[in-house]
Amino acid sequence: MCRTVWMWLLILAVLSLSSESEGERKIPPCCTKSSNARVTKPIKECHELKPRTNCYVHAFLIVTQDNKQYCVKPNAPWLKRLINEGNLKCPPIT
Repeated sequence: MCRTVWMWLLILAVLSLSSESEGERKIPPCCTKSSNARVTKPIKECHELKPRTNCYVHAFLIVTQDNKQYCVKPNAPWLKRLINEGNLKCPPIT
């Protein structure tokens, strides 16, 4: 009887550890401030960061080819132009 209980406890422990690692969610980035300054380096990625709990700045996160990150204001004219012309896709991060 005791052996059966220990076996079930071991199985439950293994299952809970494996489901935790598979279900880990990456915390989305957060911009604490943003700028209108144009990013002149080649852009690799663009994501819209909408305000959420503990992250209050609406910004676009630009990642360049050299993996530098820039937080850009949504109303930056150069960014709006690139998005409106279809030259840059910036899906939202949730």
